[in-house]
Amino acid sequence: MTDEQKILHNLKKKKRDSLEKAIKVYNPYVRVIIYKIIGSVMTNEDIEEVISDVFISLWKCAESLDTEKGSIRAYLGTIAKNCAKNKLRELRPYSELDETISSTAKSPQESFEIREEKDFIVNLVMALGEPDSEIFIRFYYYEQKIKDISRYTGLPIPTIKTKLSRGRLALRKIYEQKEGAA
Repeated sequence: MTDEQKILHNLKKKKRDSLEKAIKVYNPYVRVIIYKIIGSVMTNEDIEEVISDVFISLWKCAESLDTEKGSIRAYLGTIAKNCAKNKLRELRPYSELDETISSTAKSPQESFEIREEKDFIVNLVMALGEPDSEIFIRFYYYEQKIKDISRYTGLPIPTIKTKLSRGRLALRKIYEQKEGAA
C-alpha cells in the first residue's frame, strides 16, 4: 500500500492524524496552485482560508474518493483551483477608489509583468524537483528554520544547506540567462 493509499484509507476512517498527514504532505502543492490564481490580488490570510477550505473538502469527501480513478494530489489540485476561483468571485466588482491608492497604482502592463515574473520564479523553483523545491518553499516562503526542514524531510542539516546553496546558484544562472535574452 502506497503512502497516498494509506492516507486515503485513514481519511476514510476519519482518523484525525490522517488529515494532519495530508496537510503536511500536500500543503506546498495546494499553496502554489492557489497562489498562482489569487496571489496577486488577495492577502495571505485569504490564501490561508482557501487552503483550509481545500483540506476541509478533502476531509468531507474522503469516503467517495477512489485512488483507482485518480490520486489525492489530482483531487486536491482540482479543488484548489475551484476554491481559488470561487474566492475571486467573492470580490466585489465595484469599490470606491481612494485617491492615494490610484496615484500609486501600477499600470496594467506593470502588473502583468510583475505577475509574469512571479510565475517564472515559481516555475523555476518547482522545476528543481523534489526534495529541492520543497526545501526552497519551506525556507523562503514559509520561513521555516533549517533544523525544522531537516526534521520534516529527514535530511541532515548540511544537506539542506548544500541544496539551498546549489539551488540558489542554479536559479540565479537560469534567471540571468533569461534577463540576458530579454
